[in-house]
Amino acid sequence: MPKIKRSSIDDVRARVSLYDVVSPYVTLKKSGAKWKGLSPFNSEKTPSFYVDPGKNLYYCFSSGQGGDIFKFVQTKENLGFQEAVEALAQRFGLTLEYEDDGRPREAQSVRKELFDLHEAATEHFHAALLRNDDDGAFIRKYWTETRKFAGALAREFKIGWAAGDGGGLLDALLKSKKFAPETYFASGLFYYREGERDPARGKSRFRGRLMIPIRDIQGRVIAFTARQTERTPTDDPSREAKYVNSPETPLFRKGDVLFNLDRAHAPVREAGRFIMVEGQLDALRLWSSGVKSVVAPQGTAITDNQFLLLKRYAGRVDCLLDGDTAGQRAALRALPLALKAGLEIRFLPLAADCDPDELFLEKRETALAELDKKAQSAMAFAVRSLLPSTHPSAREKADALRALFEILENAESEMLRADYLAEICRYAQMDRSGVERDFVRYLQQRARRAINNLTVDKIENKPVVADSQPVENGNDKLTTAESELLMLVLHYEDLAPSIAHVLEHQWIDIRTSEGRLLDRVLAAHREDAWPGADHLDELLETEAERHALINIRSKPFQNDEPLSAANQCLKAIFETHFRRELKELKTRAANTPSADTDAHAALFQRINEVQKLLRHPPHLANPPA
Repeated sequence: MPKIKRSSIDDVRARVSLYDVVSPYVTLKKSGAKWKGLSPFNSEKTPSFYVDPGKNLYYCFSSGQGGDIFKFVQTKENLGFQEAVEALAQRFGLTLEYEDDGRPREAQSVRKELFDLHEAATEHFHAALLRNDDDGAFIRKYWTETRKFAGALAREFKIGWAAGDGGGLLDALLKSKKFAPETYFASGLFYYREGERDPARGKSRFRGRLMIPIRDIQGRVIAFTARQTERTPTDDPSREAKYVNSPETPLFRKGDVLFNLDRAHAPVREAGRFIMVEGQLDALRLWSSGVKSVVAPQGTAITDNQFLLLKRYAGRVDCLLDGDTAGQRAALRALPLALKAGLEIRFLPLAADCDPDELFLEKRETALAELDKKAQSAMAFAVRSLLPSTHPSAREKADALRALFEILENAESEMLRADYLAEICRYAQMDRSGVERDFVRYLQQRARRAINNLTVDKIENKPVVADSQPVENGNDKLTTAESELLMLVLHYEDLAPSIAHVLEHQWIDIRTSEGRLLDRVLAAHREDAWPGADHLDELLETEAERHALINIRSKPFQNDEPLSAANQCLKAIFETHFRRELKELKTRAANTPSADTDAHAALFQRINEVQKLLRHPPHLANPPA
C-alpha cells in the first residue's frame, strides 16, 4: 500500500475537528474551555473523558488513554494508522496524496473496501426491491401488505431484496472491478470453499430474503439481517431460520452493535431513554410510529458491550421484549448487565400472545403511553419473574433470593443495592432485616470463594496480571523517569536544551517507547533540529512510539516547579543507569578468578569511579534564560 504524504496527514489533522469525530460515540457537554462525557473505552458512571478543542486532543482519566483524531479512530474502529487517516479523509470529504506518484487515489485497505462493498451491496439489494419485475412486485407486496410497512420507510432505511438465485450480486460486484479478491472472502456475503482463491466461485449467502442493512454508529453499512420469505429456496443452508445475520467480519461483531443506534443516539437526548426491542422489524415499527430512540440487538441475547454503548448516550433503557416465555427470559438475562453498566432499567410488559410489532401497528402513537402506565421497575420485574405468585415455599423463597442476589451484586453502589433490597422485600413480602443479613452472608461467601480461587492460581503458578497495566519489553512500570521527563520537555520546551546538554545518551533506558522518544527529542535539541511539539511525526519509527507520544501529549499536565521535577527525573535516570552498572561490576568481580589480579584491579577501579559518580548526580542549577 502506498504511503500517505505527510502533508496530507497534517491537512486532515488541521481540518478535522476532534469534537466531530468523537460526538457520534459520546454525548459531550461543555465544561469550561473543554468538552466532557462518559468514557467511550470502558464503563463508568461519572464522566472522565475530556476533549480539548484548542489542542484537538482527548484524554480519558478512567482508562488512562489519550490522543488525537487518528488515535481515537484507531482505538474505536480497530484500524492501523494509515487506515485511520483514510477513514477520516473519506468521512470528511478530504483528498489524500500518496508518496509513490503524488496523485490522489482511493484508499486501498481491505477494511476500507469492505465498507464500500457493503454500500454497493445495499444499493444492489434496494434497487432489486424497487425493480418493476416479478421479484420486485413480490417483495414490495410482502413489505406493504404482509408486514404493513410504508414504502417510504423502505426507502429511508434502504430495505432490499435478495432474489432466490442471489440476485446477481456477485456478478455485479465483480463487473465493477473495484474490489480485491480478499475483500470478497472477508465480506461474509458469500460462501466459499476452504482454500478458494477465485472470488467468482462464491455462492450468495442471502437468497430469497428481505434484506435489512445493519449500520455502525457512523451510519455505514457493516452487515445485513435477512428475513425469510416464501421464496427462500429449499437448498438454502438456513432455510428454516426466520432471520439470518451476516457472520462476524472485520467490520461486524454482533455483540458490539445495536440496530438503529446510528439514528437513535441523537433523539435519545430529548427522549431521555432508549426503548430496546427484540428485532429489527420491531424497531422499524416503533420508528415509523414516532418512537425515535428505539434500538435492537442483532437477534441474540443482549451483551454488556451493547449496554455500555447505550450508557454513553442516556442513563436509562426501557425493555420492550416479546411477552412470551423466551422474551421474559431474555429480559431477565439483560437485567444484571444493565445494572453492571450503571443503567437504570425498566420493563414494559406485554401480554403473552403479543409482540411490539403487533401492538404498535394497531395503536401507533398511543401504544407507548399505555405501556408506560404499566412499566415495572427492575426489582419488581425480577421478583415477579423469579418468585411464584401464590404461596411460595421456604425453599422457593430461598432459591428466588439467591437468584435476586446474583442480579443485585451487579448494582453500581451500596446505596442502590440498599434501595433495591428494600424493593425486593416489598414486592416479595419478606422481612427486610433477614433479607439484608442473607445478602451480606451471600457477598461474604462470594468473597471467600474469590480469595480461594486466587490462592489456587498462585499455587499453580498462574500469573495474575492487571489488564490495565502496560508491559513492554519486560518493563512493567506504570511510569518511568524517562516518561516523566519526556512529559516535561514536551510541555515545558524551554527546559529541553539544558536537559539535552546534561543528560547523556547512554543513561537513558531505550527499552521503552518513552525512553526511545526522549532520546530522540533531546538529540534534536542538541543538534538544533527541534521541529516543535506539534510536528514530531518525523521522529517516530513505530506505532508503539506514536501511541506513547500522543498519550503523553494529550494527558493533562501542569507542574508548578518544572525545574525541580526535571532535576528529580535527571537524578533518577542517572542513578538507575549507574546502579545497574555497579551491580554488574560486582557480579563480574565475584565471578572473576582470584588469580586474575589485573582483571580484579580494573574492576575495582571502575567500581570506585561509579561509586564517586553516584555521589554527584547531574543538576540544572538555574532556570534557562
